[in-house]
Amino acid sequence: MADGLTFQIKPEGEFTSLDLFVRALEDVRKLVIEVDYAVNRKRSGKRWAVTRLNSSSPTFTIAPAGYPALRDSGFEQSISAIVVGIEEITQDADRPPQYFTEDGLKCLMKMRRHFSGQGKADSICVSANGDGPTAITGDIGRQVKKILASGYSGLGSLEGHLEAVNFHRRPNFTVWERVSRAPVRCSLPNTPDWKELTKSLLEKRVLVQGRIRYFSNGVPQSVGDVQDILDNTPDPTLPRSEFGCIPDDEAAEDPAKFVRAIRGYDEE
Repeated sequence: MADGLTFQIKPEGEFTSLDLFVRALEDVRKLVIEVDYAVNRKRSGKRWAVTRLNSSSPTFTIAPAGYPALRDSGFEQSISAIVVGIEEITQDADRPPQYFTEDGLKCLMKMRRHFSGQGKADSICVSANGDGPTAITGDIGRQVKKILASGYSGLGSLEGHLEAVNFHRRPNFTVWERVSRAPVRCSLPNTPDWKELTKSLLEKRVLVQGRIRYFSNGVPQSVGDVQDILDNTPDPTLPRSEFGCIPDDEAAEDPAKFVRAIRGYDEE
């Protein structure tokens, strides 16, 4: 089992500037929060603590706050998702690693700022459980952009539970999409009517209609220009349909699970 995530900042020169260290630590915090949210549906930096800090080529390890008591509460999966995801991205993947949402990818892309200007970093290495480190370098901006730009978009709808409403600056809300089980950020018009509608549907199963941006693997990336949000809570009094073109009984029992299987999504 992983003892935590270890990051090592390797400066281009002899010393790591205070500015580089502080900015790198903040970007790591944002990345960990976004991926952890996609895994566990909990968004808080207080879930993590610095457990080790070395001064030469500044190296710090983060682990669950209260570790190891919280070892089995989903953190292991978050740690693995971050390490494996960064490794895939730095190997020039053209699709997002599992649990790397649009927000998570943008947090990682922001790290490109550490590789330019005076006192820049040569690399930032990440590792877990003593395995060989993966180096984030100045190429990270191009590597993430490749994933963000490789998808497609079109008018459509997606279904899932609505949560995490945010009305600051550009109003948006998050829908946990039913098939991919990924959090998808949806933008909405900045008007009182839209805000009231969104609040009234909080924590309900909804159908969102608008222009959907997809990653190249078909996972929804974001929804812009939202046209409508409909309450799609199942009515338990209605009979379930027993007809259609779903190929077998297993698929008919849980269509979302069937679609996940044919798309190759992890069932964990």
